[in-house]
Amino acid sequence: MSKVENIVTTKQLRESWKRTEGFLLDARSHLSEIAEADCIDQISEFHDYLQHNELELALVILEKIFEKSGFENWRVLELMALAAASMSLEERKTEYDRQLSEARGWTYHTKIN
Repeated sequence: MSKVENIVTTKQLRESWKRTEGFLLDARSHLSEIAEADCIDQISEFHDYLQHNELELALVILEKIFEKSGFENWRVLELMALAAASMSLEERKTEYDRQLSEARGWTYHTKIN
């Protein structure tokens, strides 16, 4: 790989990380007040993972918060699906899409533009 190709690849990777981080932070910002109170330790753990660029682990924490709370709106799950798609976590994205489809009564497909 040439130096120019390596720079382009590194730039693309950083852009991908930034996009994924944006989806994760957006999902976190949509958490309910109940989740904010009940999951304070997990939210702290989520931010620690983000600081260390452990994006998949941050997503796992959001998933645990989403499941534990039971009061989260579907936008949180949509953003989690976008983060999963951004990281090419196809099985996770498919599961989130299935949950969204079931909740809405129509087939939901996550797409990144």
